[in-house]
Amino acid sequence: MNVLLITTDQQQAASIGAYGNPVCQTPNLDRLAAEGVRYDACRTQHPFCQPARATILTGQYSTTHGVTFNGIDLPEDATDQSVATRFGEAGYRTGYFGKAHFASTFPYFPTGRYESVADSGSMPDDWTGPYFGFDYVQLLLFGHAMRVAPLMGNFSWCFGPAPSGLHYGRWLYRDGHARGNELLRLMQPEAAGAMWDHTQTWRSEIPEEEHPTTWVADTAIDWVKQQSAAGEPFFGWVSFTDPHHPMDPPAKWFDMYDPADVMDLLPDRNAETFTNKPALHELWSVGNRGQQFEWANPGGANYSDRELAKLTAAYFGMISQLDHNIGRILNTLDELGIADDTLVVMTTDHGEYLGAHKLIFKGPLHYDELLRVAMIARGPGVTSDPGSVVTDPVGTVDLQPTLLAAAGLPVPDYCEGAVLPGFADGGTPGSAREWVLTEDDFEVMFKLPLRTITTTRYKLTRNLDTPDGIAELYDLHDDPAELVNRWGDPAFAGVQADMVALLEDVGLRPLQRKLEKVGLVG
Repeated sequence: MNVLLITTDQQQAASIGAYGNPVCQTPNLDRLAAEGVRYDACRTQHPFCQPARATILTGQYSTTHGVTFNGIDLPEDATDQSVATRFGEAGYRTGYFGKAHFASTFPYFPTGRYESVADSGSMPDDWTGPYFGFDYVQLLLFGHAMRVAPLMGNFSWCFGPAPSGLHYGRWLYRDGHARGNELLRLMQPEAAGAMWDHTQTWRSEIPEEEHPTTWVADTAIDWVKQQSAAGEPFFGWVSFTDPHHPMDPPAKWFDMYDPADVMDLLPDRNAETFTNKPALHELWSVGNRGQQFEWANPGGANYSDRELAKLTAAYFGMISQLDHNIGRILNTLDELGIADDTLVVMTTDHGEYLGAHKLIFKGPLHYDELLRVAMIARGPGVTSDPGSVVTDPVGTVDLQPTLLAAAGLPVPDYCEGAVLPGFADGGTPGSAREWVLTEDDFEVMFKLPLRTITTTRYKLTRNLDTPDGIAELYDLHDDPAELVNRWGDPAFAGVQADMVALLEDVGLRPLQRKLEKVGLVG
């Protein structure tokens, strides 16, 4: 059998039709769910990119692999715990396509790692791996048209100019420097008559065939065809860079949704009063307008409903573009006659606030818009009936043991997750899983160590630096929007005691590896 892991970046689970979205069109992901199994209560093990991706790769929590926050490079010896290494040892061809983000994009000083702006230009033209167990890679650096600092000027150094920008950046410059510069210009808001502002939303003028989403799908499809022609079993990780901000899909997809069509889906921001919640929540909602980190958090409270609707419409456009390209990959499997022999699993690294709780993008506030992620599986190894929904609390830490077990390979002792329900040896859905853990050692300007334990009904988040201070306890059945913090509520005293005991029992994992922070934000 073959295995394809497809990941997106910063995608809210509720953005998918199969997860209940009535507007955003995702026919291919919906098809995948209808033909396989959908996990309704999957949550990330870390709400930031680098730690979350390291967990998917290694099958370990951040306190074990050591990448406890963005800006910390995954050590090269993590190759020993890579899921790709295990498949490679079993005779599989292994490939990675898109954004890896196993090393920091913006380090304080050059680190020698290709996945950094400072060192991507040193990548040899003929280098295609090996990289963390993958014997063939086509990488895209960071993958977002972000203006992280004024010194970057009016384009993202992540995409070039060549020789910077890794494989995608050099591909953009394949027809010469002038053409490459023009493609970079077309990615910017000014090319569409817009400007960079707190909404970070515009129609990208880059041709769709040159867009990162198209390129990731193209390179993955070419590789799958090569492996199929050779009769080689394969494990591939296809890592799209969207729908991470800025919200800048190409014209076809930007224009797909009218902001008026999403207005009814906007969260009721007036309902969030931040009563009995940590003071940081309201402070974070105000953001960093006009400050150094405005690009990371312009403050969800600063958006008008019209601005938020425009941003959401563009976000949905990015997702429909992703779905289209995921469909191209699924169609390739059908055309090659290998769909029945290929396990396909789709998920994302973490979610997106998208205006909920007056918040935008991501941050150290563990609401389900950020923590809850889609996970869908179809193909060999799936034992649940087509269209089944698993409501057990599970996580992305479960991916490595699940993929290996589905392929009939041994699950290494270092894996800290377990085989997912709905797979052989994964337990009976509804009976085996009781909780899922999220770690977050936030570290930008200040440190905030958070731990969240989520059961089928309740969620507890605690700040480890103030164990006796205010915490968060939500009843997800009666208050799915997480507006009422039940911490300290006498009516929930028993639940609070039980959740605290559970977190202390399974959630306070010791830091097994202390790694140097080499960049500010990753």
